[in-house]
Amino acid sequence: MSNRPKKPAGSHSAAPGQPGYAPSGRPGKGYYKSQVEREAFRQGMTVEEYGVYKGSAGSAVKPVNSAGGLLVISLIISVFSGISAVAFVILWVQDGFGAAARVLVPMLLAAGFTVWSWSYFVRERKAEKLRKGRGITLVRPE
Repeated sequence: MSNRPKKPAGSHSAAPGQPGYAPSGRPGKGYYKSQVEREAFRQGMTVEEYGVYKGSAGSAVKPVNSAGGLLVISLIISVFSGISAVAFVILWVQDGFGAAARVLVPMLLAAGFTVWSWSYFVRERKAEKLRKGRGITLVRPE
C-alpha cells in the first residue's frame, strides 16, 4: 500500500459535477469551449450561431472577434506568412538548406497561425450569417 496521505476534503478534491466542486479559475482544456456553450445557451442560441469565444478571460487586451476584425487579422498574418515563405525560398536557393533552416520554424509558425486565424474567421462569418438569418442580436459578455 501507499504511504501517501489521503486527500483532504474540500473543493479541490471534488470532481466536476459533484457537490463541493469549485473550478480553479484557471483556463484549462475545454475552458473556452464551455464558455461559448454557456454564453450561447444564456442568449438562446446554438453554439454554431454564437461563433467564436467573445470574452476576454486570459487576455491582456480586449479581443477582436467580429468577422471583420478576424478578416483583417487573417490578412495580416497571411502577409507575414507569405513573407517568411519567400525568405525561406530565397535563403535556400542562395545559401542552401542550412541557411534556410534559420527561418524554417518562424515560417511553420506563421503557416500554423494563418490556418488558425482563417478557421476562426470562417466560423465567425458563418455565425454572423446564421444570427442575421434568425434576426438575433448578440450581446457580448463583459
